[in-house]
Amino acid sequence: MPANRQIATIHKAAELWTTVMRGGEAQLTSIRDAALAVDKEGRVAAVGRAVEFKNQNAESSIEVIDHGAGIIVPGFVDTHVHCPQIDVIGCGGYPLLSWLDQFVFPREAKFSDATVATDAARRLTRELIHSGVTTAAVFSTSHAAAADILFAQFESAGLRLISGKTSMDVGAPTNVLQSARADIEDQETLIKKWHGRAGRLFYAITPRFALSCSREMMRALGDLRERHRGLYVQSHISETRDEVETVRSVWKDAADYLAVYADHGLLGERCVLAHGIYLTDSELDRMAGSKTSLAHCPTSNLFLGSGLLNLKRTLAAGVVTGLASDVGAGTSFSPWATMLEAYKVQAIQGNPVSGAQLLYLATQGGADSLALGHETGSLEVGKRADFVVIDPARRSLLSERLAAASSPEERLFSVITLGDDRVTAGVYVNGLSCHA
Repeated sequence: MPANRQIATIHKAAELWTTVMRGGEAQLTSIRDAALAVDKEGRVAAVGRAVEFKNQNAESSIEVIDHGAGIIVPGFVDTHVHCPQIDVIGCGGYPLLSWLDQFVFPREAKFSDATVATDAARRLTRELIHSGVTTAAVFSTSHAAAADILFAQFESAGLRLISGKTSMDVGAPTNVLQSARADIEDQETLIKKWHGRAGRLFYAITPRFALSCSREMMRALGDLRERHRGLYVQSHISETRDEVETVRSVWKDAADYLAVYADHGLLGERCVLAHGIYLTDSELDRMAGSKTSLAHCPTSNLFLGSGLLNLKRTLAAGVVTGLASDVGAGTSFSPWATMLEAYKVQAIQGNPVSGAQLLYLATQGGADSLALGHETGSLEVGKRADFVVIDPARRSLLSERLAAASSPEERLFSVITLGDDRVTAGVYVNGLSCHA
C-alpha cells in the first residue's frame, strides 16, 4: 500500500479487469475477490485482492463500498460521437453523403434552439453514463450556444469531455453554415470559457470534414490551433470511397485526403480522425509519424455500408486507435456493442482479435487516442479513478454464461457478446459517482 496516498474509499467486487500492452499485445489482468482503493484526490491508490485491504477496512474514516458479484472495469472512452445525431439513430437506406443531406443537416439546424440543444445534451450524457462511458470526444453543431450547453451538461454530469462547435462554411444548407470569421470569434469565446475547466473539459477544433470547409475556413482553423497549441482537433477522414473521390475533386491542390488537414497544421498529438477505412499506406504512415490518432466506428461503418476497417493494418502502421460509437450512424452507445461489432469486422477479414485487445481499444487505447492515457484508461496506481461496475445478474443469460466460463478471457468475451447498458451498475469519474 503506497504510504503517500491517503485512502478515502475502497470498492470491493467479485472481479476486476484491466488491460496492459506487453510486447505489442494487449493482455488482460484479472483479479478475483478484488478491491480498488481511491485516494482523496480521486486517484487510484491501490488495486489487489480484498483480503489485502483488511487493515484498511478497519479504519473508520475509510468508506467501503461492496459491489457484491459485480465486476470493476476501467471507464470506457468513446473517441467519436455526435450529440445532435441522437435523434437520427436508425435512419437507414442511404450512404454517407446522402444520409447527411437527408437526415443529419435538417436535425442539426434545429440546434439553433437552446431548448433542443439542452434536451439532446441531457439525453446524451444519460446514455453515456448508462453505457459506462466516462470520457467522450463529442461533435456538437455549428451553433456556439449548443456547444456551450454541451460543455455545461458534461460539467454537471461529472464526465470527461473533448468537444467544440462544428466548423462548416460550405457543402451544406445555409442554416447550418457560418462564415470563417464568425466561427473563429465564437470559438475564441468558447476556448476561453471551457478549455481545461475542472481538469476534465477540453476544447477541440472541429472541422466537420474536408467537404464542409472552404480553404479560408481551413486556414483560419490552422491559425487558431497555432494560437492555442494545447487544443484538440477532431474530424472525419476516408469514410467512404465516394467521399474520398469527392475530396480529391474538390481539393485538387492537396496530395490526398490527409494532406487537406496536414497542409493547414491540424495533424499531430491531440488530433483524432474518425473512420479511416480507405486510408492509403502513405496516409497511415504519416498519421503515425505525426501522432495523429484514429477513431474506429464499426457499428456506423456497417450501418451505412461504408466498408470494413482493417484494424491489423492500421495498428501495424503504428496509428494509435480507439473505439467509437459514432451515434447516430452508429447503432448503440454501449461500448460492449461496439467491441462486439469491431470483433466481427475483423473476423470477417480473417483477423480475429482477442477480448483483451477489444477491451484495451475501448479503454486504454481510446485514452491514448485522446492523449489522456497518462490519466485514465486503466486501473493503475496514480491514475484517475475512472471506472465502471457491471452487474452480470442484470442479464440472466450473461450471469449463467459467466458461471460456465473457465477463464478470465472467456468471461470477458461473454460480457462483450452479451453485455449492454443494462449491466451497468455504477459509473465513477475521479472516484465520484456519476448520475444521469
